[in-house]
Amino acid sequence: MTETALFAALEIPADINLRLFSAFLLQSGIPHRISEEGVNQVVWVSSEQDQRRVIHYYAQLASGELILADDTGAKTGRLSSFSRLVSNIWRFPLTMILILVTALFFPVSTGVGQGAGSELFAAMMLVDFHEIDGVPFFDNLAGTLVRGEYWRLLSPMFIHFGWMHIVFNLLWVWEIGRRIELVNGSSALLLVTLVSSLCANLLQYILGGPGLFGGMSGVIFGYLGFCLVWDKMVPKKKMGIRNGLYIFMLGFLVIGFTGAIDLLGLGSLANGAHLGGLLGGALTGAVAGMLHWFVPRAD
Repeated sequence: MTETALFAALEIPADINLRLFSAFLLQSGIPHRISEEGVNQVVWVSSEQDQRRVIHYYAQLASGELILADDTGAKTGRLSSFSRLVSNIWRFPLTMILILVTALFFPVSTGVGQGAGSELFAAMMLVDFHEIDGVPFFDNLAGTLVRGEYWRLLSPMFIHFGWMHIVFNLLWVWEIGRRIELVNGSSALLLVTLVSSLCANLLQYILGGPGLFGGMSGVIFGYLGFCLVWDKMVPKKKMGIRNGLYIFMLGFLVIGFTGAIDLLGLGSLANGAHLGGLLGGALTGAVAGMLHWFVPRAD
């Protein structure tokens, strides 16, 4: 098969084993090749007709209608959610840990005014606060640091205000965080998470003052900043994020500062946190890119 006139028939997660499916396609007279594109794998064919056939066969495989087996008795049919979960935990351990820890802390954000839950919630805000007749009164950041409560510089990222908030954020943590972990490793993902969270919380405090803000959105913008800079500096090892996503998220950031989104009644956006996270992630991406080029590597 030549490299010209290729058609992408499938683009699916790379953790799905296509060995038997690939053999089946060859037996069915469909020449193809499979390439890995970031966290996904792409099945390429040479004609639109083969493209339609591959899509049809894979739909049968995914539904369990098509069951494949080799000479050793190994079979594949309906794709196992459990086996894929185990595979993803193995391939993206830190991404999965971040998602799990965030989910475990979610009930804390609903515990305001409810004893121990309220105390833990207050302890995870950037600065301490107490309520008088339902009105919060906040400490300042200097007092927080003097008392040695340094965990507050990071802990707000684990607090989310409602199901839509946490689900939206964790979907993006999964979608972008695992790409960074795959290309750069768990240590790089940990670093960009910490730096983005720190920058997000501090800039939100500087621009908006003390308040009840939290969530992973600042970290997500940090991931985007990291990926954007990394892709520019190391184009041969791109993260696989489409340009449209960068444009959408940067546009969302700009519109957020206009206040237009707040008028929809969905709550106030922590725009300072978004910008701070983006800048922190971009800085971390620049450092990672320079290390890639200037530090000798074993490979």
